[in-house]
Amino acid sequence: AVLVGCLYPNYPEPYQLNGCINDVKMMKKMLIGRFGFDPKAIMVLTDKPGSKKLRATGKNIKIQLGNMIAKALPGDRLFFFFSGHGTSFTDKHNRNLTRHAIVACDDNNITCMDFRHYVNHLPKNATLTIIADSCFSGGLIDQEPVQVGLLPYYNPRINNEDSNYKPRKLPYEAYLAQLSSRTGLNSPDIGVHLVQLFDLEASILFSLPPDEHPKPLKADQGILLSGGEPNENTVDDPEDSNGPAGGAFTKTVAAIVNAHSAPITNKQLVIRARGILGNRKDHPQHPCLYCSNKNADAVFLRKASHGQAEIGQTSEEGHVLEE
Repeated sequence: AVLVGCLYPNYPEPYQLNGCINDVKMMKKMLIGRFGFDPKAIMVLTDKPGSKKLRATGKNIKIQLGNMIAKALPGDRLFFFFSGHGTSFTDKHNRNLTRHAIVACDDNNITCMDFRHYVNHLPKNATLTIIADSCFSGGLIDQEPVQVGLLPYYNPRINNEDSNYKPRKLPYEAYLAQLSSRTGLNSPDIGVHLVQLFDLEASILFSLPPDEHPKPLKADQGILLSGGEPNENTVDDPEDSNGPAGGAFTKTVAAIVNAHSAPITNKQLVIRARGILGNRKDHPQHPCLYCSNKNADAVFLRKASHGQAEIGQTSEEGHVLEE
């Protein structure tokens, strides 16, 4: 597993977050206690000043994702968690397409095209489950089928004037200004700035021509649980009497899983989270699920199969093994 939390302490105040490292701690505790992950197999990256953890730069995140997939065996379960800013932008080659990305602590990003690349390189029957607690996180795996969500007409109702509740988004204009201040270039295309700053470490969406972008497989093993719709804000809840600061989606997922002793499917988990967060009086958000039909009905973070059961059968622990 790879867990990433970014607070962005070097960003202007409106874009600094509070609960993302708490989210990482919560996810790590859940993975070990509820799903039996080996603590030594969990890599944590943050941008906490003075931390001994690996710094959550774009390069480091991609290295850890690549290493995890390279070491994976057929039937393995892999997990990636991100808590921090998301952003979206129009594809310069197709103005009808909106691209989605998560933003690392060094201004680099990991786009939907990068996640498509990683999913395409999974070993047979291995799964990569992604939880993205960031704005605009729906659609973070390029062209992954939608199972729950994706309402293009939805107008997010987020009160950005309430400073206690911060949206986990980096607006395109703010992101462009941040990059321009570093490159000195006068271009409205963030890809130009990212390639200038990070060269081949920039997303393949910008560093490769369109005809070399990875294409979706007929049946892949990517599973994305997003904190909101593709055009929706997700919330960084402040510290209060109910607990420390943290992502509303992360806290909801952990609460559902910890209260549900029996296995729960990916679709059940997202529908329950969507019901809870969508009915919030203030700052509602609507989690989504993107994956194949079989993985929608598969158990959330099911145990690795390694050939112990045939595809489509259920193991002794009650975990469904998907194609």
